[in-house]
Amino acid sequence: MIRTIVVGTDGTAHGQHAVTWAADLASQLGAKVVLVHVAPPVQPPIAAAGGYVMYVPQDVIDENRAALEEQVRDEFGAPLTASGVAWEWRLLDGSPPIVLGDVASEVDAQLIVVGTRSLHALGELFHGSTSHALTRHRGVPIVVVPEPAAPAHQVARHPALLGTNGTGGTTPRG
Repeated sequence: MIRTIVVGTDGTAHGQHAVTWAADLASQLGAKVVLVHVAPPVQPPIAAAGGYVMYVPQDVIDENRAALEEQVRDEFGAPLTASGVAWEWRLLDGSPPIVLGDVASEVDAQLIVVGTRSLHALGELFHGSTSHALTRHRGVPIVVVPEPAAPAHQVARHPALLGTNGTGGTTPRG
């Protein structure tokens, strides 16, 4: 029985679709959700042209972190709040697959849910895939929620390239 679901989001439409999916599943199962957002690591000071080191004051870092915490809780967690399921959030630093796996172990989750990024093969090679890396996690099933299909009326609006055979006519020849 699934009692605890860990859902990871990066805040993109794909990530938020996974949060909504996890909220719906948790509502059906009466499960608790642990929402996890992994923040990118803070970059060390970098020497710029002329040898100057760029410095970011700690209060600016703290303000940005507080704003991100609010965004995770209020914006990223909105589908969970709307569904009425029991949930908590975590904002952690590190590598997303490792952090999500560690949180799943810590809370004894029975399921990890993530979205897709729709990277092409080259993009995945350079950037990696959280969902792919999670498949190597020990013993917790992974659900990779695909992006929602576009409604038929939106698909029809995409421009099309038409070619001609140079005859100038539009009547098919039979």
